[in-house]
Amino acid sequence: MNVEAKSLKSPIGIVGLPGIANVGRIAIQTLNAVLDARHVVDFYSSDFPPRVLVSKGISHVPKSSIHLYRAAPDEPHDLLILTADFQPASGNGVFEYADYVAGEFSNLGVKEMFSLAAYEQGYQEYFESFPSPPRVYISASSQALLDKLSKTDGMVVTDEGVVVGANGVIPNWAASLYNMEGACLLGETIGVIKADYRAARILLEKIADFVGIKAHFDIIDTEIEKVVEFIKWAMDEIAQKGPPPNTEASPSDRYIG
Repeated sequence: MNVEAKSLKSPIGIVGLPGIANVGRIAIQTLNAVLDARHVVDFYSSDFPPRVLVSKGISHVPKSSIHLYRAAPDEPHDLLILTADFQPASGNGVFEYADYVAGEFSNLGVKEMFSLAAYEQGYQEYFESFPSPPRVYISASSQALLDKLSKTDGMVVTDEGVVVGANGVIPNWAASLYNMEGACLLGETIGVIKADYRAARILLEKIADFVGIKAHFDIIDTEIEKVVEFIKWAMDEIAQKGPPPNTEASPSDRYIG
């Protein structure tokens, strides 16, 4: 990676890979755009799905990308920001990927790693809280970090459950093997939303406040309005026809990074 650790200012790692409602990836892409973060490196995984992505006739192998945001003089942290076209497809692939990311970030002096992803909520509970902002469910590798995160309004400490996939594993792998602190921030969503900009924005607001970055995320307001209209439509549809099949599992069994 073409970055020297000594050039970085107390760097923090932020990760958001594709998952439910694409929340994590949307959050990272928006963060990169708003901060005008500099592209640092692409890397590849043989455990990504065997697909070639095509846009306007141009094709490329699925990749991961890291961007760097250098803090303003009055901001405390540089940010190393990771997203990808896919998550690794197998358990071994997820752990190998997490180890590579954690190792690279550790070499650059990262001491805290955060992932932004989705919490798939049950329809009834989600609709009952709408139109209030989505809640953010948090878990952390230490009580001290959990306490700091939970002081922010709208944060809900995850009582128990699982976070499936690389978004869950990366910060916890970094904490377990690389002497970092790690945390998962999961934006509340429902399974019928394919691209939840509304959940992504609340995650961005929370993480920006927590790491001390001055940023506004108005650039996705139009997409958020579309999500709100879709939620209203879904509420009407489900009220008339009932929820889609396979929604009987409890949220703690379903939430996936």
